[in-house]
Amino acid sequence: MTPVYRSSVIVQVVVHAGVDQSDINALLASNQLVQTEAQLATSDPILLEVTKHHPALTMAQLRMMVSSETRINTQLFVLNVQSTNAKEAADLANEIAGVFIQQQEQSHQKENQKQEQELQQKISGISHQIEKIKLQLMHGVQATEKDNLENQLIMLQQHNSQWQSALSQLDVTQTQSSDFLLIVQAAQPATEPIQPDIWLNTGGGLGVGCLLGCLLIIIVDYLDQRVRNINDIQRLVDWPLLAMIWDIAEQKHHPQSSDVNGEAYRSLRTSVTFVANTSQLRTFLVTSAFQDEGKSTIAANLAIYMAMAGKNTLLIDADLRSPVLHEKFGLEADKPGFSNALLACTMFANRASLPHAHPINLVPPIISLNPFIHTVNIPNLRVMPSGPLPPNPSELLASKAMQRFLQLLDHYGAEIIVFDSTPLLGLSEATTLAHKIDGTIVVIDTKQIHQAQLRQAHTILTQANAHVIGCVLNKQKIGRSAAHSSYYTTYHHSNEQTYTRDNEQSEEVSHIPLLNQSSTLDAQSEMQTPTIPLQ
Repeated sequence: MTPVYRSSVIVQVVVHAGVDQSDINALLASNQLVQTEAQLATSDPILLEVTKHHPALTMAQLRMMVSSETRINTQLFVLNVQSTNAKEAADLANEIAGVFIQQQEQSHQKENQKQEQELQQKISGISHQIEKIKLQLMHGVQATEKDNLENQLIMLQQHNSQWQSALSQLDVTQTQSSDFLLIVQAAQPATEPIQPDIWLNTGGGLGVGCLLGCLLIIIVDYLDQRVRNINDIQRLVDWPLLAMIWDIAEQKHHPQSSDVNGEAYRSLRTSVTFVANTSQLRTFLVTSAFQDEGKSTIAANLAIYMAMAGKNTLLIDADLRSPVLHEKFGLEADKPGFSNALLACTMFANRASLPHAHPINLVPPIISLNPFIHTVNIPNLRVMPSGPLPPNPSELLASKAMQRFLQLLDHYGAEIIVFDSTPLLGLSEATTLAHKIDGTIVVIDTKQIHQAQLRQAHTILTQANAHVIGCVLNKQKIGRSAAHSSYYTTYHHSNEQTYTRDNEQSEEVSHIPLLNQSSTLDAQSEMQTPTIPLQ
């Protein structure tokens, strides 16, 4: 940026005041006179006269370079000239001030000369009348006419005296007006440029940058519809947080990543157990808004940790569209499961609707669920896979067969029953189940779900009159809190004893690690469950 220099010349407007009232009034009006003179100093006639001596300078350019300002409560005004050449700015300021003072003095001189001529003419006319009356009186006139002429003579002499005084005052004013405008301080070439102002520009740039940054943050935050953390979830829905599952894949060098999520699942187990004991809940549905948010792995590990606590646990794969639990636990795909049990309940319901049939609520039930439930190598845990996929899962879950199935579960000896279902958005199966199950757990992957989708899932569950006991944040990036949990778990794991009814099998159960999506439980494995971190 080209440096710009400013030079200033200070001009004083001299007002001569006496002690009479007229002089005092003139002094009071001097402030307005200073403002007037400051404006006239930068008027086009003055600038035009200056440009005559500078052929390379136009009126428009000079008008942009020149400004004036008054000093409050003084008789001073300042002429400022800005230029990229310091010497040129000073020369132009002094020249403008000189031209202005010269033109003002010439203007005052012309005005005074005009007034003087008018007074001289009046004095000359009165003097001629006085001489004429004197001649008449010398030649003799009648007494009455003499008195009139004497009175006229007195009046003319008085007027003549007044005009003579005005002429003398005009001479004094003309003498005083010769120094009406004085240059108090001539302009000097500036040593420092006024532009660019480094400190001002730096401060202004920082201020504007901060303002734009804040504005950008506000706009991005307004347009960003992602669900990033628990604060966003609590702002959108009224679900309490049951647990936070860490994405241990992002912490490849973490030596105890399994233990981090192990403690997270213990926290989830504690939360669910507390709700179950407080509200007398037995069946729990694990669902999510979308597929691949990790609901199946959450359901599997929740069931595992419930079994580790000594509770007889049944895990049911109720996802009749894309089941995965049979893979996680190493069960064959053609194993009978949930769909087979519903088919058996359908056949029983159809048979019970015949005229000779007995009532449907027979106790003990005549249908056994044991053929559809399979043991795995985890004590206290049994798994019911999905079974063959039916063509109409929505109608099947909404049928009377599902009601009969839930009645059969009431007589089954499981303390905790965990259902893994389809996602909420786009499918109706999870909504149908949520209405029938005691409590619903919503798995949320903040990397996938957006605010509108979370609100939609909340609306669906609310309309289904589902009892949502809370949510689980899945695939969270490992931070300090996770490292703290890892330290605690390392210290605690060697002394952990799994709670069972008879306090037996604790040593075996305490060493069962988490499941991950790529691992399975083989029936021939030696009581070792591969780690399953939620994906």
